[in-house]
Parts: sequence; structure tokens; C-alpha cells
Amino acid sequence: MEGSSRTALAECLRSRLYSRISSIRLIANNLITLGLIGTVIGFIIALSGVEAERVADIAAVAPMVSTLIQGMSVALYTTLVGAIFHLWLSMCYQVLATGTVNLANAIIEYSEVPHIHNNKDVI
Repeated sequence: MEGSSRTALAECLRSRLYSRISSIRLIANNLITLGLIGTVIGFIIALSGVEAERVADIAAVAPMVSTLIQGMSVALYTTLVGAIFHLWLSMCYQVLATGTVNLANAIIEYSEVPHIHNNKDVI
């Protein structure tokens, strides 16, 4: 087999293996976006209960503060969850990427070795 066709086959193998794990990276990156969307929703919830004209009314302040706290809770938890899962999936992707490189290199190296596969001493 020619050197250029072997190179093409090696690149094809790498591409096929990496395409199997690329969705992990995509999901990890989208978790940050989902966390930010949750933050915006939390702020919308927090501010939806605030009525500027009723702030002076002591009886109306307690429900506004309650809604404000609930919205901030949503904002902070979605940011935290998005960030934690992003980090976790990024680490998983890195482990898979390293394994993919090692697998591709092992397959390519194995195909370059003279074929002694029928030798019983080779493991």
C-alpha cells in the first residue's frame, strides 16, 4: 500500500473515532449555555414579583422578597449545575480523547508492523 493511501486511511480512522466522542464535547459546551439561560430565567422570576409602587407597603414586601429569593435560587442553582456538569463532561471527553488517540495510534502501528500474526509466540 502506498504511503499516501496509508496516511489517508489513518486520517479516516482518526476522523471516525473522533466523531464517536464529539457529541460529549458538544453537550458539555451546551451545559454552560443552559446554565446561563437558567440564570436569566431565575432573574426574571426574581424580578417578576417586585412591584415598585408597592415597595413602601410593609405587607407587600414579604411576598416580593420571597419571590426574589426563589428567583435567585433558580439562577444560582442552574449556574452551579451547568458549570459542574460542564466540568465533569469536559474531563470525561478528555479521557475519551486520550483513549481515542491511543487506540488510533495502536491500530496504525499494528498495521505498519510486518504481518507475523500467525506466530503463536506473539500476544
